[in-house]
Amino acid sequence: MADLDGVMWAARQPEELLAGIEEIQLLKARTAALEAELLAEVDAQAIPKKTLAWGSTTDWFAHLAGTTRRSAKRTVVNARRLTAERPATLDALRDGDVSPDQADVIVRAVDDLPLTGTLRVDAETHLIQEAGRLNASDLAKTARHLLDVVDPDKAERTAEAALDREERAAHLGRRLSITDDGAGGVHIRGRGTVEDAAALRAALLPFTKPAPKGAASHPSCGEAEDPRDHGTRLWDALVHLAQHALDTQVVPESHGTRPTVVVHIDADDLRSARGTATSDDGAEVTGSAVSRMACDADLVRVVLDADGCVLDVGRRHRLVTPTIWTALVARDHHCAFPGCTRPPVMCHAHHIRHWTDGGPTSLDNLVLLCGHHHRTVHHTPWQVRLSAADRRPEFLPPPKHARPAPEWIRHRPRRE
Repeated sequence: MADLDGVMWAARQPEELLAGIEEIQLLKARTAALEAELLAEVDAQAIPKKTLAWGSTTDWFAHLAGTTRRSAKRTVVNARRLTAERPATLDALRDGDVSPDQADVIVRAVDDLPLTGTLRVDAETHLIQEAGRLNASDLAKTARHLLDVVDPDKAERTAEAALDREERAAHLGRRLSITDDGAGGVHIRGRGTVEDAAALRAALLPFTKPAPKGAASHPSCGEAEDPRDHGTRLWDALVHLAQHALDTQVVPESHGTRPTVVVHIDADDLRSARGTATSDDGAEVTGSAVSRMACDADLVRVVLDADGCVLDVGRRHRLVTPTIWTALVARDHHCAFPGCTRPPVMCHAHHIRHWTDGGPTSLDNLVLLCGHHHRTVHHTPWQVRLSAADRRPEFLPPPKHARPAPEWIRHRPRRE
């Protein structure tokens, strides 16, 4: 590492820069595994208390690492669990197959499972495999669903109760403030429920479409790049929406329909106001909240086949109809490009076989892609198709020098 000081990284090839970052992640994982083994032994022998007069291993490690006590306690607990109970995860960490954050997710998730037969071992094995293609956030979502499979009734009751409590707390604590920042501007701060946020995002995101003025053209697609980042566009959208409300009562359109809050929920759960729903941006909403929203809403029935695939509602139009858009969102949920989870309101319906080449505007010829990945598919060697097995999108990466021929994928491996 010391020999790398002073290296002019700007002069190195992109492949070298990417390889360097990948190698650092491997080193982090191996270092975390070694740290867990050493820390577990230090804690087992109570060395900080006996030798250094610290009150606990956690206090000593928080001071040594310069981290928070909460983080230090979690690290010490994980070290004990990894070395004593989760050797497979420790081995995966040592091999660089899981990151330190993923190891933390696995330890937490497995600890929440019942002590039944080989359940915990099987769950650990499954999560280690999933870690090869998911980041820690998505791995945590997968881990939460393990309990759904093991004890669906308990998982549903627990999730409902937790969401209801959080929803009530968020509603009672809702607030919005606009204060001067002392530098000629203002600060806007607020808090509310997931239900509130879904409505705000649905109203704002149609206004966040890049609309640059005087920007240079993108070299690959000939389109102007918006110089504003997402936060700036969102602020401009808020101002635009307020001005729009002052000027007119006409609601801006998005994908052929007025901006709406879209949630996906089982019909029986909607009728009973139980269970949970998922909004277009991935947030979980309680069944009771959906029932309130449905009091003044359009309900769209989406019919699935036995494998959960949306039945084709294709119609031969060049532009995607609201019905086809709804079916496309129900199938793909978000940008279908491997590794991307941008919500549908930021996506386009891409024709796999272009309309001008005879491709129909039907579900079997469409895939949900965000603006960036829409351009990627159009202007780079990346390819997309629907799997013959389940009619869901899969992608073929471009070939890389001195590597085996690529295969069709749905999820990007963490190391490519």
